Amino acid sequence: MFIAFEGPDKAGKSTSALELDAAQQPTYNITKAEHAKNVEYRKDQTPSQLMLPTAYDRIDWLTHMVYRLAMPDRDWNDDRPRTVFAMPETHLVLKMHHPDTVALIEDELYAAGRLVPVNELYFHQITFLADVNMIRNYALFKSVSIMEVINNPQTGEFSQRLVYHDNAQYSGRYIDMLALAVTTNQDLLEFLSEQDARIG
Repeated sequence: MFIAFEGPDKAGKSTSALELDAAQQPTYNITKAEHAKNVEYRKDQTPSQLMLPTAYDRIDWLTHMVYRLAMPDRDWNDDRPRTVFAMPETHLVLKMHHPDTVALIEDELYAAGRLVPVNELYFHQITFLADVNMIRNYALFKSVSIMEVINNPQTGEFSQRLVYHDNAQYSGRYIDMLALAVTTNQDLLEFLSEQDARIG
C-alpha cells in the first residue's frame, strides 16, 4: 500500500508518514522516477507484503505547484523542473489546518497568517483532483482523503479527524460515522487498509 501525505506546513504530515511507513523511512518529495522504482519493486511481493505501507511525505510536483501559486511573491530560489505524474496505486491524504487555527501557525520560514492562502489552495486543488480522479475512473489516485487538523500553538492542542474520503467504492461526499471516528494515524491506516481490501 502506498500513502502520500500532502498539505501545508505544521499539519503533521511528516509525523504521519514516519509513523505509518513500514520501514519508518518515508520518502520526502516523491518524484516520478522514485515512485516508479517502488511500484516495480513491489511487483514480486506477496499479498501480505503488499499491505505494508510505503509512505511519502509530499509529492514533489504537487507541493511545488501549490506553494508557488499560494505565495507568488516569495523568492523560492529553486528552478528545478518538476514532472507531473499520476499515482493510481496510491492513497492521497491531504492534512489541512482547520480554518479557525491556520492563521495562528508560524515557523522559521513564515509569519503567522502566511499559511492561510496555502491551506485554502490545497483544499481547492485536492478537491479538484478528487473530482478529476472520479471522472477518470480513479486513474490518478487509488483514493483521496482529507484530514482536518487543529494545531493551536497558543494552547498546545493538536487533533485531527477524517472529514472526506473518496474511492471507486466509497463516495466521500456522504462521509459516514466510521470515517468520522478516524482521529489517529493508526485509525487512518486501518481505514485505508479496509478500503484497499474493498477496492481490490
